[in-house]
Amino acid sequence: MIADLEIWKFHGGGTVVSFEAGQLDVTESIVTSSERRRREVRTSYQHQVASLRYCRFVAAVGVALAVVLAGCTDGGTGIGGNSPTAPAVSAPQQDARGNAEELALDAYRGMWRAYAKAGLTADANEPELPQYASGAALKTLTSGLSSYRSKGHVLKGEYVSNPQATAASPLSRPATVTVTDCLNDINFLVYDASGNRVDDEPGGRRATRATVSDLGAEGWKVTSFGVQEVGTC
Repeated sequence: MIADLEIWKFHGGGTVVSFEAGQLDVTESIVTSSERRRREVRTSYQHQVASLRYCRFVAAVGVALAVVLAGCTDGGTGIGGNSPTAPAVSAPQQDARGNAEELALDAYRGMWRAYAKAGLTADANEPELPQYASGAALKTLTSGLSSYRSKGHVLKGEYVSNPQATAASPLSRPATVTVTDCLNDINFLVYDASGNRVDDEPGGRRATRATVSDLGAEGWKVTSFGVQEVGTC
């Protein structure tokens, strides 16, 4: 039984193979050239079918692999996918907070420098004071200086300060920063006009806390602060 081969194309681009059966008489002892040709055609067809099956298998494996890889890389539920993690704080937010803290610390240090300068003459009108302090903080400083002047007293010496920014609000773009300090005024004391020491008690290390605010066009200024008794830090 030898088949006559017929091949044609179909829409998918593949190859469809059809055989029409026919009878052919041959002798058992002689294989004609026509029969050898038909056998070669049959072998070629078998190779084509095997090749087609292999290509379909490779294509199917490729599609499956692509799906698996997509699940691995998109963080979803595919094989090897990881659970989404919370986003880290962005660099711009970190920079905004760091910049605010630096400006707040500059205002705090500037306030105490201006106060020490004003204390040499107990001048409540020292022009540098309102550059760094405002509101309740400025009122506390100027009231103290006015009191010293009314008594004929001044402030002399040096103080030691090591302020730290310990809080900021809001975190993304702070408008208020809390500054804590251990202010040491052991050598920053009150004297009379003759240069004699007036303090009944020596100075020392005092826990200090200040609120520094962004006042817009006025910049960052200390708006309130509190200084505790000696030995609190």
